[in-house]
Amino acid sequence: HDSPCKTVKFVVLDSYDIALMKRCPDTSVKHQKACDILQKNNPNFPDDENSPQGLEGMQKRFVAFNGGIDEPQLEWLRETLEAAKREKQKVIIMSHQPILPNTSSPICLMWNYDEVLEILREYKCTIAASFSGHAHKCGYVRDEESGIHFRVFAAALESKDPVKTYGFVDVHDDRLEIRGEGDLASAVYDLDHMASCKSTDIHNA
Repeated sequence: HDSPCKTVKFVVLDSYDIALMKRCPDTSVKHQKACDILQKNNPNFPDDENSPQGLEGMQKRFVAFNGGIDEPQLEWLRETLEAAKREKQKVIIMSHQPILPNTSSPICLMWNYDEVLEILREYKCTIAASFSGHAHKCGYVRDEESGIHFRVFAAALESKDPVKTYGFVDVHDDRLEIRGEGDLASAVYDLDHMASCKSTDIHNA
């Protein structure tokens, strides 16, 4: 899904496009694809499908409570970003699962985060940030290759009463401001990586 705003586009990814959860085990092609991925990458599957035991590093992401994005959605993402680039829109990517390593534990990453990340890096002059959850704890890394901000937001369900965790995102021409409440940390993220692209375009014109 993407938003119709003229200057800012929120692009929402379904990171459980390929997944076991909420997919019929008898008729769903996506469910079968998920089984194939887990069978190939996690020796604990299917008996202990949510266990990362024996897996190392980024391989820990291949557990049953995660998922991935199928080819048609990847194509849609590229087309949507290309349209936003033409319209000179700022894009904020939103997904349940994190996309960039080190923003969370590897066990929380999207199965094919690398394919998604490759596309996002191609549109570094269009994408301001990528926001996600799933890990339940705050995490943040600015991608060195693209300059895109990758933020994992704390989960409201982890906050004990009377703490209420939520936040607001203010989008400005030169920055994003996160106004956090409760356990959600506030932050200001500059958009220098996008500004440098504009400077390059002007110089080359």
